[in-house]
Amino acid sequence: MANLCKSCKIVVREQWINKHIKSGLSVPELAKISGFHENTLYNWKARYLKRGADGLADQSRAPHNHPNEYQDVVKEKIRELRLSGLEQEKRYLGPRLIAHRLKTRYGIEISASGIGKFLNRENLIPEHHKRRRPKKERIKSCKIHEPGELMQLDVKYAIKSYAGYWFYEYDAIDYITGIVYGEIYEIQSNLESIIFLKTLKKKTPFLLKGIQTDNGSVFTNYYTGYKKSSDPLHPRLHCFDLLCGELGISHYLIDPGKPAQNGKIERFHRTVEEDFYQKESFKDLNSLRKKFRDFLYYYNNEREHSAIDYLTPLEKLKTFPNYENIREIVN
Repeated sequence: MANLCKSCKIVVREQWINKHIKSGLSVPELAKISGFHENTLYNWKARYLKRGADGLADQSRAPHNHPNEYQDVVKEKIRELRLSGLEQEKRYLGPRLIAHRLKTRYGIEISASGIGKFLNRENLIPEHHKRRRPKKERIKSCKIHEPGELMQLDVKYAIKSYAGYWFYEYDAIDYITGIVYGEIYEIQSNLESIIFLKTLKKKTPFLLKGIQTDNGSVFTNYYTGYKKSSDPLHPRLHCFDLLCGELGISHYLIDPGKPAQNGKIERFHRTVEEDFYQKESFKDLNSLRKKFRDFLYYYNNEREHSAIDYLTPLEKLKTFPNYENIREIVN
């Protein structure tokens, strides 16, 4: 039958089905006479009784819908989550977070990679997110188990004032919970570093045991002064290191030229640049400081983070003993 034309196939099939119906032969008996499999004959009979001779035409084996193609309602939910994130949270929700919210809010399970491809097809990915980023150096492994064991600390440029000089943003992020504390200063100096560390020590709900910084001159003189001291028996420590010693805080330095070792605070700085500075406007320093505190409150208490299983930093903190009753993180 494989060599017959389409209309000839229909005629032959109709003859066999009519023979079965009119003669009273059972399908198994007809299978022995015709040489067709019983399941094939049952299938032809059902299609013939439902649609007549048209039902005996060859059926396409292609699926009616592509298995990877989403239904319109799912597409709309993806678009809705993507755009609502931009409108309400002032950030683009990534594929993993969209997949998480689809599952928890609507019971829809879709892979993050599939959502990413859909967003790309729909032109819902900003151009600067499409750039292929260079592979980062592997961060040194460290065994941190509790909040406060290690906070990564760094400084970034905030914005320029109307007079043309920069404001500076000091930040510290807890390695385990992702809680961030930050302050905006008019200048960057040893004094601001000391003030920030003292403030950080007072504000954290956990015991601050260790901090990690780069080798900037506002944090250490290890490579610029301490190691080059004219009196190696009595080297002069940086004032920031001295304060760490007084507060019982261990001060760790990343290797020179290896910012990836401070990857968590570097990633936060990218987030604050994209989701805060690029979307807000500021009248003056007071306006900047207020809006920055509001952003940190949202970041610590309300924003879900994929790196900590889609919890907020506050929720992550409350998973540890002795922190269950903390109600909010205030910067």
